[in-house]
Amino acid sequence: MKARHVRVTATAVMAAVAGTLLSAVPATAQGGEVGGSGNEYFLNDSWSGEANTHIAYGRPDDLVYVGDWDGNGTDTLALRRGSTFYISNSNSGGSADHVVAYGRPGDVVLAGDWDGDGDDTFAVRRGSEYHVKNSLSGGPADVTVAYGRADDEVLVGDWDGDGDDTFAVRRGSHYYVKNSIAGGPADTVVAYGRVDDDVYVGDFDGDGDDTFTVRRGTRYYIANEIRGGEADRTVVYGRPADTTLVGDWNGDGADTLGVRRPVESAPGPVTPVPGAENAFDARMVELINDARVANGAPPLTYWDPLRDGALDHSRWMGEIGQFQHASSSTLWSDTAEAGCARGYGENIFTASYRASPEAAMEAYMNSPGHRANILSTDLRYVATGTLMVDGDLYNTQRFAVTCG
Repeated sequence: MKARHVRVTATAVMAAVAGTLLSAVPATAQGGEVGGSGNEYFLNDSWSGEANTHIAYGRPDDLVYVGDWDGNGTDTLALRRGSTFYISNSNSGGSADHVVAYGRPGDVVLAGDWDGDGDDTFAVRRGSEYHVKNSLSGGPADVTVAYGRADDEVLVGDWDGDGDDTFAVRRGSHYYVKNSIAGGPADTVVAYGRVDDDVYVGDFDGDGDDTFTVRRGTRYYIANEIRGGEADRTVVYGRPADTTLVGDWNGDGADTLGVRRPVESAPGPVTPVPGAENAFDARMVELINDARVANGAPPLTYWDPLRDGALDHSRWMGEIGQFQHASSSTLWSDTAEAGCARGYGENIFTASYRASPEAAMEAYMNSPGHRANILSTDLRYVATGTLMVDGDLYNTQRFAVTCG
């Protein structure tokens, strides 16, 4: 399941709006924290567009995990608060069926069936070391193992269909799959999808082994084997702001999708992020020029009139609740009104939490299209505009070739 995420997308120099690219902070899929916020869950037992189970459970800010906690073949939810887990054995609201403490409040936690007995339990990750517990209880780990690197993205799944879950690490679009709870080299290495895809794990065809699916917006590209190449199935589900869950919600042996939906509130006034006029955006420009200098490109000149269009676009995204580029005609018009000509560039970013300029810049630089705009030697002028709307931060970077 993916953790709390950010989204960025870029428009190239002298071009119409480019296709959306997604970029996320390091995330875990199946077995990891679901991420997102809200206490409403929409679960689908099939590949249709409509959920057949809608539940409310826990608090909007709870950490959430999916697992088969009682070994009955059906996946349900567990909530985490600090080092305490509140486990429900049915997809319904109400009180937890089981409460257990394990690990430390700051641990990264994973869930899986580590010993193949049919029920999921927890493991804590500390760097590249995993402390695996084979029962829903406190106390010391049953197995401790080192695998991969401390900064790897980790996935959990039953990759070979033998009934027990093990680890895989993701590095870009490459997956290093291990079929035992042990160190050493991977048993399988495969490339699938793109570097900036959100990735999930599940047994999507019910054949007993887990495979990958990638999410781009509301579209999912599902492979039924651990391999590269084209997806076996493509489906559309949920809304762009939803957080994805994967599980076998009805015990039929096949995993399907669910979503965790943010709490919706009535549209409110669009207000600047505190200090955005002089702090957030000023720091963003500093970070852009730091990146350029570090990569051998000359710094950009700050051009304040470009900021009007950047703020207008961030405000527009917030008001309509959509994450998308300005049209090419709007970009040309805004650039001309700013006294600039010959071309433009646009990067946009949104986050469902109060991101720092550094976090936004890291996301931009981790995505090839945005990085290309930031480091382009064709672009010479820049301004950015940032606003917060109902807890969502919107940042627009605007670039130009000739101004003045």
